[in-house]
Parts: sequence; structure tokens; C-alpha cells
Amino acid sequence: MTMSPVEPILALALLASAPAPILRVDNPAPMSCLSSDETRAVVAEGRVIQPADASRHARRAAPGEVVRIRLCRQGEDFVYVVTTLKRDGKVARVTLEGQSGKVATIR
Repeated sequence: MTMSPVEPILALALLASAPAPILRVDNPAPMSCLSSDETRAVVAEGRVIQPADASRHARRAAPGEVVRIRLCRQGEDFVYVVTTLKRDGKVARVTLEGQSGKVATIR
């Protein structure tokens, strides 16, 4: 069976008219968190604030006990992800810019 020259053109036309996939632009870059040794090295190089400072910034934004703090890479940037536990039992996750400690999100 041979294809007529019209069939490839029709196939290309159908592909061209298909809707483009939807890409969400508000999705942040994926995060990968550093090990303890990697975190110490990045802090020692002065590329991010000290974890104790990040903890204080997070507690101001979401008062409670800090139960976990991680330094992660998000795209080209470093972020601290701090989990706090409030007295009422609610958990908050605060994301801070690694260099400045500025609060990026609270969830």
C-alpha cells in the first residue's frame, strides 16, 4: 500500500491544529533538599543565612515550635523550608529565600 502525497500533509495539518499543551507558569521549579554536609558547606561559603536565623524568621511569620528545617535548591536559588507546629496543633510550612531570609510562602 502506497501513501498518496496528500496523507502526510493532512497528518501535519491535523497535528498543527491540535491544541498546545497547557503549561502552568505559576508552578515553582522543583525542589531538591541538601544533605546536612551539603547544607554546612553552603552556609560556610556564605551563600545563605544561618539556619538559626532562618528559624527565627520562620517563627515570626508562623509562630510555633520549629520541628523541621531544610535547605533546598529551587532552580538556581536556595530556599529554607521550615515546618512549625502551633500550640493548637496546626502545622505551617514556611519557605524562606536562602540568602535574605525573606518569607516567600506560608502554607
